[in-house]
Amino acid sequence: MVVINLDPYPSPRPRFTRQGRPYMPKEYTAWKKKFLKEWLTYGLDKFDAGVAIAVDLKFYIKPPKAIARVKKNQNILKAETWRVVKKPDLDNLEKSVLDSVNGHAYEDDNQISDLHSCKRYSLNPRVEISIREDGSGQDEISSVRMAKRDLEVLKSATNIVDFWNACTEFYSDEELAWAWLHPELVEQK
Repeated sequence: MVVINLDPYPSPRPRFTRQGRPYMPKEYTAWKKKFLKEWLTYGLDKFDAGVAIAVDLKFYIKPPKAIARVKKNQNILKAETWRVVKKPDLDNLEKSVLDSVNGHAYEDDNQISDLHSCKRYSLNPRVEISIREDGSGQDEISSVRMAKRDLEVLKSATNIVDFWNACTEFYSDEELAWAWLHPELVEQK
């Protein structure tokens, strides 16, 4: 997993010159350059063209002052479990990150066959990105590591939907299904 310590920035709509040519705002292109510069410091190899890849994205967004300054909100902000249900839209956040690393992490973003993402409020704004070869359905999961709180949820949940919705960390659908079927084999992080 790669951690980029930048405030997540949503992809805006293109602007147009008087002649009708599209362009992207300077702030957005500057953010993409900063993101790519941070990404390149990790020295990761690029996935070859034609290889299916899976991408996991976590966006940690600085909360509004009205939320951040309330004392009773501090624990949930520190735990980074407060789901963001306001702007920016998740798909625009995804687009900005995927466009930033396009051609550097993978040949083209049409290689992405599996995409999981979430956005949460955090006092430490950042983007976490994990890219791997997508072996969905091809490799058997042999173990899953879950946060202590999610393990407690697993033990107390009466059905898989409640378990899925109550998890505080991000897990793939395959990991959650495997954990539900094999709770005795799940390890604590």
